[in-house]
Amino acid sequence: MGLTAGALFFALYLFFNLTAVGQSLENGWAWKYEVFDTVGYWLRQHDLPPLSYDRATIVVGTLLAVVVAVARRHWRLAVWVAVATPGAVLASEGFKRVFDRPLLVDSRDDAVSYPSGHAVVVLAVAAALLIVIPRSWTRWVAPVLGVWMALATASIIVIGNHRPSEIIGAALLTITIFTLVGAAAHLRLHDRPASSLTRPAVATAGHPGDSALTTWMLAGTVVLIAVAGFVAAWGALPWVTATDGAAGAVASLLTLRLVFVMRSWPAVTRQNGPVDTPQEAPAVVKE
Repeated sequence: MGLTAGALFFALYLFFNLTAVGQSLENGWAWKYEVFDTVGYWLRQHDLPPLSYDRATIVVGTLLAVVVAVARRHWRLAVWVAVATPGAVLASEGFKRVFDRPLLVDSRDDAVSYPSGHAVVVLAVAAALLIVIPRSWTRWVAPVLGVWMALATASIIVIGNHRPSEIIGAALLTITIFTLVGAAAHLRLHDRPASSLTRPAVATAGHPGDSALTTWMLAGTVVLIAVAGFVAAWGALPWVTATDGAAGAVASLLTLRLVFVMRSWPAVTRQNGPVDTPQEAPAVVKE
């Protein structure tokens, strides 16, 4: 998963930065509106992290994730988020220093800004917090962090700081760093019991209505994040609002998907609770 995300990250860079077609798609029309009329500008003026206090956001967010992991005595998770969260931010800054953006089209914006460092901050902090919180908190915390990610990332685009590809690239880079660091943190992905391979964790629900509730909450979270992205981009031209809002929502949903996949890794599952041990086989819901 990390290698795939890394490959897509480079593919976006090659197309949107090194080709005239890619540059034209984003630079030809994106800022032909009044930035001050957008909700994203209002959010920045009212200090939505990390639109403001970006360094404080990464420091406080990393420390909070580490403290939660240590308090739960999950030492590998603590090391994981302590390395991956600032590591993703440093990787975004390092990439921009090494990889250039040649001026191939006539545009007022020729900045080297792939990927968005501010977007990496919000996505990495949200991913770290979702990784370390108890599983029972996820259904309540995930929508809140998802809305935060969508508001921040869509705002970053609509106020003119970054292009849509730079937000999606930030999500792909965050996924790459977190998955590679997680694998290096000795999560032992290969030792899931054979019996658990045939029993999805969702099938161990104690009540027939649990799976339906989870489905509705998942759908509601997706809708809430999409709405948040479009709200943050509101005030720009209609197609700009649609593009910027969609980019923010997609980046947020990709990050959430990353977290849910990683939380299903065997070592993480064992630390959060024995949800698919052989002893729980009788609780499988039959259809």
